[in-house]
Amino acid sequence: MLWRDRRGYSMTFWAVFIGLVMIPALALAIELGRYFYAISEVAKAADAAAVAASAEINQQVFQDTGSLVPTSRTWGNAQAYVTSNTASLSAKGVHAFVTGIQVSGGDNTVRVSVSADLSILFPSVVPKVLVTQTGVAKLRAITH
Repeated sequence: MLWRDRRGYSMTFWAVFIGLVMIPALALAIELGRYFYAISEVAKAADAAAVAASAEINQQVFQDTGSLVPTSRTWGNAQAYVTSNTASLSAKGVHAFVTGIQVSGGDNTVRVSVSADLSILFPSVVPKVLVTQTGVAKLRAITH
């Protein structure tokens, strides 16, 4: 009779342990994996957008004066690269957007900020998850 009681306690312990500890830990690991994957995708898109935006800097003005002046296509080109580089996130309902382009003539860089709302990837009990990543591209050209 005592042997059966011990086995019953052991089974009860493991059932509670698995239900209250292991399953939530597994769910947390999966959610964190999604979160870090999404962050890396947004960062990759921000880097691509920075390169795309730097390609749309007015080259003639840069070569003549060394000043960085965006063209009318800079923002659109950056957004197009963000959209194409976040296709896997878009399929899950997450859309990334260019939220800022900063041109710095002092160090010849273009910084592009990209944001995405990741809330759709998580259960509704998780508060709003907004991620912003910044990509940087350095312009190199011969000035006259």
